[in-house]
Amino acid sequence: MSVLIQVLEQTPTAHTRWEHVKFAFVDWEYVTTLRLDGQCGVWLDGTKHGESHRLASTATPGEAIFFLLTVFDRVAQCRRSGGSWIVGHDGRSVDSIRATRFPVRSDDGTA
Repeated sequence: MSVLIQVLEQTPTAHTRWEHVKFAFVDWEYVTTLRLDGQCGVWLDGTKHGESHRLASTATPGEAIFFLLTVFDRVAQCRRSGGSWIVGHDGRSVDSIRATRFPVRSDDGTA
């Protein structure tokens, strides 16, 4: 079972429409560090030397702290619940962070 975390492939500006922001996913099993960059960025470091992924770019450094803590909390909830999960967000707002099981199943139990 895995938890995939959504990361930004590039740093969007405040005016970049969400449809134009490129995202990727990182398996939580390969994340070694969750860190702040001292400004508004939140980063994940991977197991490979020099590997890092931008998790978010918030409006203020204070929001970056809450973004980091909220993602960490969502991952902990997913791991406690078991199964496979995707943790997604808009890359800017703490309120956008959501965790969803995958594969998504319908009410009748089919994928």
